[in-house]
Amino acid sequence: SAHKTKEQLEELEEEPANVQEKGRQIAELIRRSRHFICFTGAGISTSAGIPDFRGPEGVWTLAATGGRRTSATTPTLNAVPTFTHMALVALQAAGLLKFVISQNVDGLHRKSGIPVEKLAELHGNLNVEQCLKCRREFLRDFDVPTSRSVHEHRTGRKCAACGGDLKDTIINFGESLPGNQLTAGMTNSMQADLCLCLGSSLTVSPACDMPREVARHGGRTIICNLQRTPLDKLSALRVYARCDALMTAIMGHLGIPVPRFTLARHVRVTTHPGSFMRQRAVDIAAVDADGTPASLFPRVDITQGPWATSGDREPFHFALPRGLPGKSHHDSPSTGKATTASRYTPL
Repeated sequence: SAHKTKEQLEELEEEPANVQEKGRQIAELIRRSRHFICFTGAGISTSAGIPDFRGPEGVWTLAATGGRRTSATTPTLNAVPTFTHMALVALQAAGLLKFVISQNVDGLHRKSGIPVEKLAELHGNLNVEQCLKCRREFLRDFDVPTSRSVHEHRTGRKCAACGGDLKDTIINFGESLPGNQLTAGMTNSMQADLCLCLGSSLTVSPACDMPREVARHGGRTIICNLQRTPLDKLSALRVYARCDALMTAIMGHLGIPVPRFTLARHVRVTTHPGSFMRQRAVDIAAVDADGTPASLFPRVDITQGPWATSGDREPFHFALPRGLPGKSHHDSPSTGKATTASRYTPL
């Protein structure tokens, strides 16, 4: 729900020199940490143009006050990971960051390159749907939810593997968190000796119990948020700053370069014997880095001389006619063309 008091709504921002000094202290704690985790909220995505919830122009703030937005926003599908997102990727690649726990549904952590096994998306992902029957996940290049009913999660699509009904993965108020994500988040919180909370109001349970758990068992919880949070008294260090500003300071003191975001998509091409003698078949499928099936191509065309075929439904399966030269015939190689449906714009 929206913040109700003036004190809750107030945003505070420290002087740049203070942020630099606190960034230096946090960098040193990261160097010395045994199991460092990050807990993220909507505040890490505001610089990507995605509104937060409880800020002065937050989604719930405006809904509660009847106010109108004055700043420009970016549709989630068009948003790209921020400096903070990419800094976490660099920390993970350097072996310093062990796990990311996120309340965000915008999918930017996964898009940035954080491995799915190192990420708990507690409240789901707008771009992921899951089969109710076989539990297989599918990564889409569009917003998955279709129902106007808050607690109806079926999307109307079917699983390509078993034909079961697909559902979105969004968790609304009053619904239970997915057990695997909750377990992964709490397990890493119990192991953590350092937790950096970035851009979260820390008011939604059971998610906010995870940074609390780090402090409870003697670890250090650090909070970076423009507004006050209920866990401020538990924090070993409190920073009132924008996430990108603090992460710029931290990465500078660590001396770790932050990569620019580059959108990576993976395509799996599989050849195998077809149904008839000497016939060959080709399967073409887009996948995420971890092998999760992904929606990427609205259409795939394959041509070889005068012969051509096309498909407009994923996963793409083609039966090649007998006698068609294959890859071993260098004088007449087969060619394929895929039209991407991605609406993301890499930096």
